[in-house]
Amino acid sequence: MFRVKRLDIEGCYLITPNVYMESTCDLIKIFNESQFNIYGLSTEFKEEYYAIAKPGVVRGIHFQLPPEEHDKLITCIMGEIQDVVIDLRKKSKSFGKYITVELNESNRNLIYVPSGCAHGYYIKGDKQALVYYKVTKPFIKELRGGVHWNSLDIPWEFNKDEVEVEIEDESWNRFEEFNSPF
Repeated sequence: MFRVKRLDIEGCYLITPNVYMESTCDLIKIFNESQFNIYGLSTEFKEEYYAIAKPGVVRGIHFQLPPEEHDKLITCIMGEIQDVVIDLRKKSKSFGKYITVELNESNRNLIYVPSGCAHGYYIKGDKQALVYYKVTKPFIKELRGGVHWNSLDIPWEFNKDEVEVEIEDESWNRFEEFNSPF
């Protein structure tokens, strides 16, 4: 069983999996079709991947453009991240709002991010993070879009002068200047 908590962005959920402890390892189930169906979450994942990111880095805030937008299921298997989601869906009750959650190897939480939302994270602590994704449509680099990471007064857990950011991520428009395709 999972514990599923609705977040302040419409269609976004924090999922806490059960951990089955053995004497030599922990077994952590991150997906179960019938339980996802209870909450109306997509179970048609088409691709899975992981990112290895060094500490002190911000990634995002990314989305995939229509018609290839996708739902995401994300967890942090090793290390810790401050995860951020922004609702870009113009007709959503939570349009223009953001949430932040902690994902790490200790809490083992997952976040379900619906299509039409942008996603990013900051790698906390002093070790690399291993971030695992399941997505409902394949990632297509040419269809990646983004919103500038320093938009909306997001309360990042770092000094903005001391963070490392990819060149591409610095180039995205701020939310205030962004014309959403969703």
